[in-house]
Amino acid sequence: MKKLLLAFFACLVIIFCSGCGRKGPLQEPVPRAPHKVEDFKIVQRGAKLFFSWTNPVSYLDGNPLEVSNTEIRAVEIAGEQSGHEPGRAEFSRKARPLAELKIGQFEIRNSGAVLNLDPERSIGRKFVFGLRVKGKKGDWSEFSNLVELRLLLLPLPPEKVKAECFENKIFLSWQPPIYCFDGKTMAEIRGFNVYRSSGGDFQKINTALLTEPAYEDRNFSFGQTYRYLVRAVSGSVSDLRESEDSEIVEITARDIFPPEPPAEIQAIVSGDGVRLSWLPNRENDLAGYRVYRLKEGEIRPLLLTAELLLNPIFHDSSVEKNCLYVYSITSVDKSGNESPPEKIQVRT
Repeated sequence: MKKLLLAFFACLVIIFCSGCGRKGPLQEPVPRAPHKVEDFKIVQRGAKLFFSWTNPVSYLDGNPLEVSNTEIRAVEIAGEQSGHEPGRAEFSRKARPLAELKIGQFEIRNSGAVLNLDPERSIGRKFVFGLRVKGKKGDWSEFSNLVELRLLLLPLPPEKVKAECFENKIFLSWQPPIYCFDGKTMAEIRGFNVYRSSGGDFQKINTALLTEPAYEDRNFSFGQTYRYLVRAVSGSVSDLRESEDSEIVEITARDIFPPEPPAEIQAIVSGDGVRLSWLPNRENDLAGYRVYRLKEGEIRPLLLTAELLLNPIFHDSSVEKNCLYVYSITSVDKSGNESPPEKIQVRT
C-alpha cells in the first residue's frame, strides 16, 4: 500500500513540474544611476573658485531623485598643454577629489561650491574638473561636462568704496588694489566692473570696462535704496577675470535738491490788481509754485497761495493803490523742496 501511495505522489509532482514555465538565464540588475549634470561651470574670482551647476531631478529610469552626495574631481594637465581634455574614461580613472589635490580649502553647498585657493600650491597650474552626484537610493551618475581652467594670480578687491547722491546721478569712487591676493605681487589691472542690487541679486551695470576708479550711475530713482560692490579686472583680453567683491556700500537716494526758481517774471498793473506770469519750469517732478508778497513798510512777506499753483500765472486783487510791493515766486517739487525765490518789484 505504501508503494502505491509513493508512486501516486511521484506522478503528481511530475505533472505539476511539467506545467511550470522554464526560467531564463539570470539577468544582472540595472544600476539605478541619476542623470548626469549638464551645466557644470567654474569661475575664478580673486583667490576663490566658484562652482555652479543644476542638480538632476530624476534617475535614468525616470524615478524622482533626491541627491545625497556630490563630488568634484580634477586632473592636472602638465606643462603647457592646451585643449587636451581627457575623455570620460580617462578622467574617471585619473581624477582625484579636490581635497586630495591640496590646492585650497573646499566647501560644497547645495548646487554650488567654493574653493579657497592656496597661492603657493595652486597658481599657474591647469586642471580639468568634473562633477558627479549620487542618489539617496542609487549609484553615482556619470561625470558632468568637463571644464578646463588654469589658476591665475588675480588682484585683491578694490577698497574704500564710496557712494554720493546728486540730483542726476549716484557717484561711486574707490581705491584700486595694489597687490594680488598673495599679498606681495603687484597687481596688473585692466579695469573695473560695478555691480548693483536694489533688493535682489547683484547685477553688473557698466556696459564697458571702466578704466578709472569712478562711476556715475544715472539710472536710479529717488526714494530707492541701492547697494554697490566693485571688482578689479585682470588677465588677457580673451580671458578677463575679476577679483573678489569689494566691501558693499549702501545708499538711499533722497531728493533734497530744489528745482530751479521761476524765470522771466512779468507783472501787469491794472485797475483790478496785479497780474503775474513767468516761464514754466521743466523739472519732471515739479509740484507747483508759491507766491509771496512784501508790502512797503512791512517786515515779513505774506504767502498768497495757500495751495500750490499748477500754472505759471497769478492774479493779486488785494493790492492798494500807490503802494510798492515786492513779489517773490518759488518752485516746489514733489518731495517738498522749494527753490530760492525769484523777485519782482511792482508799484500800483
